[in-house]
Amino acid sequence: MRIRPKDIWAMIGIAMVLAGALSLAFTSLTMEESLLDVCSADSTARTPNALLTYLPLNYIAIALGVASYSRDYLDRLIEKRFKARDLKRLFLGAVVAGGSVHFNGKKYCVRYYGKDAVMHSVFRNLAYMIYYARPSTVEVKSRRSYVTQLYSKEAVRELLELSPEFGSRSGGAPSISFILEGKAETQVEAARIIMSTSGWLTCTFSRRLNGMAAYPRLGLGSITPLSLNAQYKDLMDGIGVKMNVAQDRRYTNSGYLHTSELCSIDAFREKGGFVEGTLVKRGAFSGIEKNELMNAICSVSRRVEGSKDELLSLLREYSSSAEENLQMYINRIMLG
Repeated sequence: MRIRPKDIWAMIGIAMVLAGALSLAFTSLTMEESLLDVCSADSTARTPNALLTYLPLNYIAIALGVASYSRDYLDRLIEKRFKARDLKRLFLGAVVAGGSVHFNGKKYCVRYYGKDAVMHSVFRNLAYMIYYARPSTVEVKSRRSYVTQLYSKEAVRELLELSPEFGSRSGGAPSISFILEGKAETQVEAARIIMSTSGWLTCTFSRRLNGMAAYPRLGLGSITPLSLNAQYKDLMDGIGVKMNVAQDRRYTNSGYLHTSELCSIDAFREKGGFVEGTLVKRGAFSGIEKNELMNAICSVSRRVEGSKDELLSLLREYSSSAEENLQMYINRIMLG
């Protein structure tokens, strides 16, 4: 099998993440003993764990590994002959699903919000490839989240042209018409980015005569404006992922998409699913890679077990490979 240079760089990136995380894990396990030694009565004769000296290098290795991982995603798009106009459709999808546009005549800023470091890296790389500007990412510790800011007059101008509602003071819903006009491959990748930003995955449990069964549930959004929700449905239907429209009675003029049909979830998996490396952030499956969880849920779907706890244990077992456990640990480290 021929190994391409991009594959080598991807393996190096993964190796950096693994090495940094393992070193941090080992240091964390030995830190308490080291600190006790330093604080002991005979501390003059003792020295703290030498690995503590290298903590900054561990974080740098993890950050570089994550950056390499997301860059690999964009490299694959370039190999598929994605042009600047295609990438702009993906950029629009990210901003509509998880961002905002700000301008006051002097400053022009595009912001992207979210808890997933991988998606912030994807956003930064997209911005650089399109607008040749380097966004900055800030951690919001109180929310265990991040904000990435791109200062670019050109980016703001184009986003307002593609979706004038970004500039509406009345809070109009943004539009993804520009994405829906794109080629099929571009729509697939835009859907993946939108789902990785605002999509969610869980499972419901139903009692059967002989136990409990699990059913997958894939969704997009929560209080999405109805006009945008309709466009999201057109996008997902267009790539073969049939989803239903639902509305939360607490919020008028808003809704979300969802499906429990295995054929639709399988269609999303076949298109690549979520962007590689994105993690579940809340609930019983917090920290598990989304695509791994999706595979696990589909594997045990409608399988009957004695209790809900048994089904949850089975799901974790299906999605608890060494790599995913490391990703969960890395995510917790990066979010403090």
